[in-house]
Amino acid sequence: MYGSDEEQVEALKSWWKENGTSLLLGVAVVLVAFFGMRQWQSSREGNAALASDLYQQLSDLAVSSAGSDVSDTQLQQADAIFQRLKSEFENNIYSRYAALAMAKFLVEKGDEARAATELQWVLDHPKLGLLQKPEAELFMVARLRLARVKLSLGDPDGALALLREAQSGSFSASFAELEGDILLEKGNTDGAKTAYIRAFTNSAGFNPVLLQLKLQNLGVNPADLSPLAVETP
Repeated sequence: MYGSDEEQVEALKSWWKENGTSLLLGVAVVLVAFFGMRQWQSSREGNAALASDLYQQLSDLAVSSAGSDVSDTQLQQADAIFQRLKSEFENNIYSRYAALAMAKFLVEKGDEARAATELQWVLDHPKLGLLQKPEAELFMVARLRLARVKLSLGDPDGALALLREAQSGSFSASFAELEGDILLEKGNTDGAKTAYIRAFTNSAGFNPVLLQLKLQNLGVNPADLSPLAVETP
């Protein structure tokens, strides 16, 4: 206990002299961190909105060109948007969506080599920015499309390796069907038949008419198949 008000004041002055600076520094650090986080969050939300807007522009171009040949002007417009997304928002999920859309434009224009490059870029960059969770389905779609492009470019071995080096998950039927196409291209009829059967028995809830035709062409009656009739290699 202090004997007088003067002693209390002197004690407070002494405490402040010893601890005041560190206290102010502590408060300053907290305030800087708080407002810095607010600024970062605001900037991040703004960047995400801009990336989303750019991707929407690319999607609109894709819709406008649906059902008709992609013009040189449309391709140039799409490429300009994509390049901005890729350079300014490399760690944003919309740049990955844009790469898939751009690859589609390129395939339609006959530039499959560059389409393969953009799809490979998606697979080579699975990690996104802070607090963004990659979508496994997106990368499965990119893998499937790249395998198709590789097959079209005359690289069946590369296409097959792409399919077999990753878990197919919910895309098991699509992976198996494309594997059948690749094996058939390689002259492996028995392997293609097994892959098509696996695809057919995993396509519950769908009506894979084209797949049925592929099976019939190999002498398999789809009506005779059941999910238990196939062993997964």
